[in-house]
Amino acid sequence: MSRKHYLINPTWQCPNHCTYCWVEQTVRKRELFDAEHRPLQDWVNAIHRDKVELVDIAGGEPLLWGFVPELIAACPKTSFGLSTNGLCTEEIGRLCGSRLPNLVSTNISYHPEQARQDRTWRRSVLLLKHSGFTVHSNIVDYRQNLEVSETTRTWLLDRNIPCVVSPYESMDMLGEQLEQGLCCQGGVNHLTIAPDGSAWPCLTTLRSPFWEQACLGNWLDDTIDLSRKKQPCHLDCVDYYVLTEQHSSGDMWGIEARPCEAAL
Repeated sequence: MSRKHYLINPTWQCPNHCTYCWVEQTVRKRELFDAEHRPLQDWVNAIHRDKVELVDIAGGEPLLWGFVPELIAACPKTSFGLSTNGLCTEEIGRLCGSRLPNLVSTNISYHPEQARQDRTWRRSVLLLKHSGFTVHSNIVDYRQNLEVSETTRTWLLDRNIPCVVSPYESMDMLGEQLEQGLCCQGGVNHLTIAPDGSAWPCLTTLRSPFWEQACLGNWLDDTIDLSRKKQPCHLDCVDYYVLTEQHSSGDMWGIEARPCEAAL
């Protein structure tokens, strides 16, 4: 059986407001954006309760939450990944001052629309690398942004820092129901979790116009109901149609989406 790999978003807040950001296009337009932030101990308790093997911390900008090092330190048996834009320099400094052997991956996303802050971003990259963290960069690809990012990509490669290309797709496509039905491990070995603990089987269901019906309950309150998960799913699945074909990391959440007839 695949390991439990959860994506937690402890805050939707972000110092950037990139025009292509899925949070800007979806969550910010819903009441979900203003949902309460849950305290650190709620997250610690849930991770211990479910014995989650791998947790990715994202958002929003997760370092604005203020408790990332404390969460990682409180769950030493869980491996963590962190996705940050590298602009919260005070929190980057706190992170680098921590001893966190279970922080196994640190992704510093590069967004071309933040290019005016490149010096800050590069300082954060080097500080994390020199502090011994495993660092890589996710370079956003949206409407030819790669041309703008080429200087940064060269800078990373010159310093032996791996980078991957991350295609950002339009959210408009998620309103369409496709003929092909998919089955997956979303909700079983993967959850995508909002700041208030609300949980979805995957990012696609959270981003879609059907997000309210697709919510499985509240993970922090231990009220997940897998009978709410629709299967087969007829959404334009990002994990199946985009990541496996276009993203350098492939099926990075371990959703294992495939046509239902192939899953039998």
